[in-house]
Amino acid sequence: MDSSNTKLYIATLIAMAVWGLSWTNAKILGYYGDAQLMMFWRFTIATLSFAPIVYYTKNSFSLNIKSFRFIALNAIFMTSYNYFYFKGTQVGLAGAGGVLVTTLNPINTAILAAILYKIRLYKKDIYGMILGLIGGGLIIEIWRMDLSLLFQSGNIHFLMASLSWATVTLITSRSKDILPFIPYSFWSFCIASLMSLFFAMDQPLLSVFHFDWIFWLNMMLLAIGSMAFGTTVYFLASVRLGPQKASAFIFTVPVTAMLFAIILLDEKLTYSITIGSLLALFAVYLINKRPK
Repeated sequence: MDSSNTKLYIATLIAMAVWGLSWTNAKILGYYGDAQLMMFWRFTIATLSFAPIVYYTKNSFSLNIKSFRFIALNAIFMTSYNYFYFKGTQVGLAGAGGVLVTTLNPINTAILAAILYKIRLYKKDIYGMILGLIGGGLIIEIWRMDLSLLFQSGNIHFLMASLSWATVTLITSRSKDILPFIPYSFWSFCIASLMSLFFAMDQPLLSVFHFDWIFWLNMMLLAIGSMAFGTTVYFLASVRLGPQKASAFIFTVPVTAMLFAIILLDEKLTYSITIGSLLALFAVYLINKRPK
């Protein structure tokens, strides 16, 4: 790995750990309301928490037509991703689907980048994607599962979420010459919040103020931790490292998701989880390794 990007690598790994926790957060929030309601408040809180960052870093809030097009397109797919993400955790197999989407994300991103932007795929990239996919399968012990259940109607949302996020990654990687990543993140959250409001018009928007502290803890972790921090760091990585290398870090999300499950839910650490986690981490190393 390039030593000049060491801090960014560390920050991205921390962001992925927060994303790993977010699957548990989303599952808990699903007990309180529909996907549209959760999605709206997640974007709204992220927007409000990020506005001071734009101000104190002395970035401009102004937009021109070209930057607005990029942000609006990004916001559409961010909204799409969050809808499928929340809906999937409500009606699908959250654990299996969570690993499914996070292992498919880097693969979908690399394939789309190669097709749309003619970004070259080296052998190491292909090997890394294969190892990441195998690692995800080992973590969820896919041989013990009924494949028809894994791809049941609820989990089609996770497949759509993966395609949505791959598109977000590619759009963001192309925005670096249009707008700095901090105002880019803020306006993406803001416009996505307005789009979410359109879909949540039939929802009891103010009902969240009657929910307990468990709801608010998980919502804040999702909105501020996972979105305002995690997504912004990922946007920065997409801009500086490129879509393939940035998305490769998502292979570590199943690892952190399982670690949180072991720590918080007393799930057991098995040999397959250990080997799968190591393969996922090695996949990140391979894809980020400088080609010969």
